[in-house]
Formats: sequence, C-alpha cells, structure tokens
Amino acid sequence: MNILFVSPSYNPFDGEGWGATQRTNLLFEACLGLGQVDVIAFKEGVESSRENCRVLWSQEEREVREKRRLQNLLDMLLSWRPNHMFPRNESWTNVIGGIIRQSNYPYDLIVCRYVSEAMECGLMDYAERLVIDVDDNPIDTERIYAQTARTLRNKMFHRVRSFFMERTLRTIQKRCFFTFYSNPSHAKFPNSAYLPNIPFYSFEIPAVDFCCTTPRILFVGNMSYAPNRDGIEHFVRCVFPLIRQQVPDAELHLVGGFNEQEWAERLQKTDGVSFRGFVSDLLVEYAAARVTVAPIYFGSGTNIKVLESMQARRPCVTTSCGFRGLDGSFSKNRELVVADDDKEFSDQVVSLLTNMERNHRMAELAYQCIASQFTREVFNSIVQLHLKNQ
Repeated sequence: MNILFVSPSYNPFDGEGWGATQRTNLLFEACLGLGQVDVIAFKEGVESSRENCRVLWSQEEREVREKRRLQNLLDMLLSWRPNHMFPRNESWTNVIGGIIRQSNYPYDLIVCRYVSEAMECGLMDYAERLVIDVDDNPIDTERIYAQTARTLRNKMFHRVRSFFMERTLRTIQKRCFFTFYSNPSHAKFPNSAYLPNIPFYSFEIPAVDFCCTTPRILFVGNMSYAPNRDGIEHFVRCVFPLIRQQVPDAELHLVGGFNEQEWAERLQKTDGVSFRGFVSDLLVEYAAARVTVAPIYFGSGTNIKVLESMQARRPCVTTSCGFRGLDGSFSKNRELVVADDDKEFSDQVVSLLTNMERNHRMAELAYQCIASQFTREVFNSIVQLHLKNQ
C-alpha cells in the first residue's frame, strides 16, 4: 500500500511535546505498518529515519491573510460554504497537487490530521482516498469559543459558525474515504471510527509509597492552552486553599510549557505552589506525587493527561469536562474521580492524599484499564483494521 501523509503543522517523526504532536506521530507510525509512506510537511527540517518512508517536501510555505471587519462579516454570512469556513492555502494546495501529478497519483490513501488542515491543503480534491483524523471535533471548538467570548458580537459569530460547521462536517464526512475521532460519541458515521488518545510514554512505576512521599499534587499539561491555564488558575484560587485547610503541608507542582512569565510568577506566590515548567524526566514527577488533578472546565476532545496519570498509577481527580470521551471505558469514583464542585473536588483530593488504601485501589484499577485498552498496539490495530482493506 502507498500512503501520502500530509502534515502541515507537525514533524510526524517527532512525538516530543504536547498531545497534538504525539497523536500525529502515533498516526504516522500506524501508517508505516501498512506499507510505503511519503511525507509532505510544510515546515523545515523534516527528515526520514525509516526505510519505507520518503520526505517529498519539507519547506515553509505560508500565505498571509489580512482579516478586516468586512471579511469577518463575510466569514459569518458565508459560513455555509466549506471553502469559506476553511479557506484553501493556495501555496500548500499547489505543492501537493504538483507532487501528486508528477507521481501519476500512485497513492492508495492520503492521510491528514484535522479537517481544517485537510481543507486548507485542498485534499478534498482527492476525497475518495482521503483519511482525516478529526481528533477534536471543530463543532465543539466553535461552541467553546461562543461560550467564552467576551462580546456579544463574537458570541453570535461563533454560534453561527458552529451551526454551519455541523452541516459542513456532515458533507465532508460523506465524501471522505474514512475519518477517525478521539471521542466515541462523534464517530457515528459508517465511514468513521473511534481512535482513542493514548499515553505517549510508557511508565512502569509502582503505586505511591506514602512512607517516602509528601502530600504532593501534580498537574501536567501545556499551560499556554486556554482550558489548562484557566483551569489551573481556578484550582489555585478556589480549590487548593480548601485542600491546605485540611492538609497544611500539601504541595501543588505544575509541569508543562507556558508563555506568560508574569502569570507563572503570580501563581507561585501562592503558598505550596511550585511551577516546574518543562522537565527532563516526567517519570520523576509522577513518582514523587500522590495524586494528579485535571481541573478542566471547557475544551474539546479527551484529556491525555488523565490517561497518562492512570498509566503512572497515580489516581486522578478531574471534572465532567475532563472526563468527556472516557465514560465508555472508565467508571466515576472507581478508576478516577469526577467532581465539578470546588468543595467536592478538594475533599476528593484530600481523601486520595491521605487514604493509602483508596489511593492504591483506584490506581491499580485504572492501570489495568489503560493496559488493556489504551496502548500503541490497540491504536495501531484500529488504524490498520480500517485502512488495510481500502
């Protein structure tokens, strides 16, 4: 099988970083198990390290689009047109079209992540062989923008876009060969399947040793991402003080990238909060923690940080939003805790910080679910099952 893998934003050979880069690498590796894979990447420095893979393009190709008020109005009024909602990048489209024409279209499949990038690259011209990893549903993204918009104009803009987005995605879905979704509730079409997010790293550590650890809480995530940043800010302001009332020596360690130094410094002024930023060995951070938290109150897709915590045998307390997409595999208060009220959230964290038996029981149940359902082998088998008989 010959596959063209189009990756405008990420180096598919490099899975280091946040969830988007990791899932791109996982999908790419799964495709390599099906045959010859050619790569087009619109970024510098992408080089093949695999025998059955060629990099056909690795250069920056950008178009500058100036947005004006009139254009914003047209975006809303013409949202029903797919190519207006997801405008083509003519530079990218021309590069891809030229490569395919020169190859006399030998590709059995063309694989791309995200609907927006597939449209931007003009890949709907090859829809009968197009596979899109939708991942986070853009309809949810537009609804989130509408929910969090600060002006009535922006709220209306994103509400209208979410309405037409649903119609657009239905049209795209019907034309594509196949699509994958990271939330099982979105994979409701005959030519679609649920492809779960999985922990990218393999952690083999025992359950937490209460004799050798302090009551440390861990959060891992990219804090430049608004749902993570806002969630942690709320947790530090409203939940962590309630925890410290019951466990005065409780600590909160924040691990992950950020782009606002003042914001990080402000959080660290709270007693017990330590901002770690990027760390060289994430395993060390998990080993030193008793509990992890994922205080996510808006966003789309499924949270890899929750799954990663389970793999590390560290019980996780999250919200209903953080639990979204996982309810088919896990049970609340069995493998993880789901709490939306600040007092309940703090009480559950305190319980897992201080009750070793409950901590260990929940951690082991969660680990067994991860080991059976959220592995690279499962991920690869889903991709290859649906694509190998195209």
